[in-house]
This record gives sequence, structure tokens and C-alpha cells, in this order.
Amino acid sequence: MLRATWAAKWYLILGLLAFLIILLVNTPIHFVWQYVERSASGLPVRISQPAGTLWDGQARLMTPQSGNIDVHWTLSPLSLLTGTAALNLVASGEHLNLEGEARAGGIFSGGLPETIAVSGLSGFLDGEGLSPYLMSVQTTLTGDFTLSGVNADFSLADKSLNSASGQLVYSGGRLEAPVQRQRISTDLPMLIADVVTEGDRFLVPVKTEEGQPLGELFLQNDGWGGVSVLKRALDVVGQPWPDKQATADTVVFEVSQKIL
Repeated sequence: MLRATWAAKWYLILGLLAFLIILLVNTPIHFVWQYVERSASGLPVRISQPAGTLWDGQARLMTPQSGNIDVHWTLSPLSLLTGTAALNLVASGEHLNLEGEARAGGIFSGGLPETIAVSGLSGFLDGEGLSPYLMSVQTTLTGDFTLSGVNADFSLADKSLNSASGQLVYSGGRLEAPVQRQRISTDLPMLIADVVTEGDRFLVPVKTEEGQPLGELFLQNDGWGGVSVLKRALDVVGQPWPDKQATADTVVFEVSQKIL
């Protein structure tokens, strides 16, 4: 009799827990948003127009650089049992279209999640979407970027990027950029870049389809990022270089600035 009563007790607890989870994920997102909107004001993006439920919802993200990005998500209810929120995401904007999975950790710590991990991210970004970032270094670029297998781990607590990996393929296009005291204008071929982690730096070495290195982009944990270009990149696009002693691996252009 006692054993049956004890078993019934656990069924009751599990049933109550399931009810609470179902109630939570079906809560209208606009009801939840009024309690977390103030905490979200510290994010580097502005969130607006929340709609749907925690289970199946959408919202609009906006930054001065990228403009409006509409995000739709579906939530895995079972992930809430471990204090995380596992989401399938689809993001679309004027210059991008992305989809993948994300996990927000520490969601019950109060306020915003402590960590956000993105996995299996794929999609595309056109060159015009990079214009706000490239204008600061007097550079313009056309063409499309295709992302595949991108993974990243962010810490919201200290606003840092902990790890990153994946591949980026550039379709080729028109580039205009300052090199030393002159400005070049040329057509770029297809380029391939694999995102790698090296200490506290995240590198994006760029190479041709044949695997020849052309330069790299980097981002540090402190938010500083930059780009360096090798002479080989000028050789590929048929641009001369005045220093006849420079080899194909000589850095001919390098710039860095605070990005995050």
C-alpha cells in the first residue's frame, strides 16, 4: 500500500511538472517580454515586435549596421529541465538569410541567459550587408557570402566570444580599397575561409580555391578585430606592388579597430 502511494506521488509530481512546462512554453511572448525588456536593454541589438509564444514565436532584431532582422524560433520544452533553452532558429533580413540551432544557458539565473551557443548555422549574406563595417576602412565590396557548419559560443556575462568554427565561401565580386597611398579597384575570384580558434583570437584565414593564402581576418576577446592582406592577393587580382623585394607572403595591408 505504501509502495503504491509512493509511486502515485511521483506520477503526480511528474504530471505537475509536465503541466507547468506546457503552460510555460504556451505563454504568449508579449506577456513574458514585459518582464525581461528592461534586462534586454543592455544587449548590442534592439528587440521589438515580439509575437507568438515561447514555444513558437518571432521577434525583430535591429542594429544600426545590419538594419532589421526577423527571427523565428521553435523551442524544445524538454531542454528547460536542464536550465537551458534549445531553439531552432530562422533569421532573415534585407541582406541575409540564416538558419541553425541555438542553446541559451543559465536561463533560470534571473534576467538574461548567461551563455548562448550557436551550432550548425548556415545561410548567406550579401556584400552590401557589410557596407557599414567596410566604410570605416574606406572599402566597398560586392558579391555573396555562403556560411556552412558555423558554431559559436558567446558569454553574455562578460560579453565575449569563447569559441568559433565553420566555413565561409565568397562568390567573388568587385573590390575597392585603399592600399598604401593608392586606391585599387579590381575583381576578386571565389575565396574560401575556415574559422579557427587560436588562443584568445578567432582567425579567418582567406585562401583561393587552390588553397593559396591571401590574408586573414581576426577578432579578439576584447572586441578588437582587423584584417591583413598578403602580396599574393594583389598578384591574384593583377595589381602591381612597388616593393620589388616583397615576396608573395609579405603583408602589404593591415588595419584593426574596435568592433564589439
